[in-house]
Amino acid sequence: MNLKLMQEDVFERVDRLIDKHGPRLAGTNASLDCAEDLFQELNTFADHAKKEDFNVFQGAFLGWIRILVFSYTLGLVFLWLGLPLITLIVAIISILILTLQFFLYLPLLDRFYPKKKGRNVYGILEPTKEVKQQVIISGHHDSAHVFNFFIHQPKLYNLRTTGSIFFVILMIILSASSLLFKDVIWLYWTINVVLSFGFILVGQMWFFSSKKVAPGAGDNLVASSVAITLGKHFRKLRDQGNGLEHTRIIIMSFDAEEEGLRGARAFAKKHQEHFKKTKTYLLNMDCLYDEKELFFLTSDLNDFVKLDSSLADELVGIAQQLDIKTKTQKQAFLTGGTDAAELAKKGVHATTLIGMPWTNKERSLVYHTPQDTIDHVNPKVVEDTLAIYARWILEKDLI
Repeated sequence: MNLKLMQEDVFERVDRLIDKHGPRLAGTNASLDCAEDLFQELNTFADHAKKEDFNVFQGAFLGWIRILVFSYTLGLVFLWLGLPLITLIVAIISILILTLQFFLYLPLLDRFYPKKKGRNVYGILEPTKEVKQQVIISGHHDSAHVFNFFIHQPKLYNLRTTGSIFFVILMIILSASSLLFKDVIWLYWTINVVLSFGFILVGQMWFFSSKKVAPGAGDNLVASSVAITLGKHFRKLRDQGNGLEHTRIIIMSFDAEEEGLRGARAFAKKHQEHFKKTKTYLLNMDCLYDEKELFFLTSDLNDFVKLDSSLADELVGIAQQLDIKTKTQKQAFLTGGTDAAELAKKGVHATTLIGMPWTNKERSLVYHTPQDTIDHVNPKVVEDTLAIYARWILEKDLI
């Protein structure tokens, strides 16, 4: 297993696809055409290659942000008009939308946004003997809108995002207090002034996301490319007479991860019965930038979905055998989710390998920015990922 040559294969593919297709917002031709190119390459080595289209509602996932800003502004107006009950109702509705749309990734707003086509692609490699288990190796090929807060004063990202949500919650508390103590004049003025001051923070959220789209090398085309390179590796082993005996390999590239995991959700829904028939593992990858920051997720979706901690521990053990430093970590609240969440909901033994700090205080400096190009992905993080996943699959096949 020549890790250097495999890493170069990964990088060449990412560089070529970004040069050809550019940024790949889900639902655009760029993302669909990139998926088509991945599909064509899967066809060169997989026993079966498939593409599955689904509906994605472009822009819906982040729609809660401007609703939050609008609701806060409307609530302020009604407060100054002496109508705190309406303010309370508006603020509660905005927090409910935030909870369902972002905390839980439910498709609450989808119907209000333009319907576009998303495309998942995958290839299947069969073992040489009876199938006893299957392993999905996955990334996603769509890329995200540029997040302005990661470009302009990124150190204030956590204050701006978490602080804005805090002020909306504070609006609920203070408008309720204003209802209870409506005859206390000093309280009326204090509440209104404090919440008006909060608009300085909340109002900025209107400009959270740019119309521009990131190149998406580290997040997350490199992961889809790693999956394909691993698929080619296992096909080569089989051709040499050393193929996996009981493990089916599925090389997967999801679309619309940046639109609330919609591609993974569509795939999981369509294939949930297959997951029940055959024990299924998901080795997902996201944001592979730095080998010094590698960790496996034990929970996902803002820590609301549990992943397979035993699987994560096994992979950390493999990494230790290879002298690679990794750890396990929960998905922190308010930091989003990965495609592993949707398959884990359907009973798949899943984890995601991440290669950058994953908090709202610290992330890669190029994450969701125009600088997310392949030269900001460390070659070593790709080599380590290839080594860990290949070794784990080989050992799992022997059990």
